[in-house]
Amino acid sequence: MIKQSASCMMCGFGAAQRCPRPAKSRPRLFEKPPPRQVCAMPPLSIRLVCYFTLGLLIATTFSGFFGAALPLVLTLWCVGGCFHFARDIIHIIPAIRYAARRSASEKWNGRYYAYYGSQIRLCLVEDMVWIVEEDVRAIMAPAVSGREQRLLGTDYARIAGTALHGYSEQGLLRLIEVRLMRRGGEADMKKFIVWLQNEALPNVKRVPTSSAI
Repeated sequence: MIKQSASCMMCGFGAAQRCPRPAKSRPRLFEKPPPRQVCAMPPLSIRLVCYFTLGLLIATTFSGFFGAALPLVLTLWCVGGCFHFARDIIHIIPAIRYAARRSASEKWNGRYYAYYGSQIRLCLVEDMVWIVEEDVRAIMAPAVSGREQRLLGTDYARIAGTALHGYSEQGLLRLIEVRLMRRGGEADMKKFIVWLQNEALPNVKRVPTSSAI
């Protein structure tokens, strides 16, 4: 009877030793898949021209063939266009909102308060509210004279951090009150001072982010 060798016939390791087995290739669970190659889409303008050209060809060429069913075919064509341009529509809506906000902020150099169709910028500087002189000029009638501005002293000056001149809240309120006493009290000035005291000034102090600077 032939005795079997205590060593492995393949690799020569002894019986007391463990024969190394070939490592199995295990799948990597967290390995990132290779990036997909996405074909570049033509520009939106070219796709729109092609799509509307296709619709025009369908309407003119097959108008007699489809007959009464042509409106249904064109409706399906419109639905297909919505699916095809869905990603572009989703991206266009935020772009329109951003453009609208940017145009408003660029035109008025920041945030503003609306007063009966006029836009007024209020600047909060060290707990003091300053009102831009250019915006007040559109409301005050007649226009504030240079003498009135000089009488206000430091309450009429350049607003810190900007190149704009403006009135402090105390200076503008005093200017309006003097005008009300001299001119018999115009209704527009009364409404303006009530709006300042009850709405604009308390709000800009309560919400500093509404300041124009």
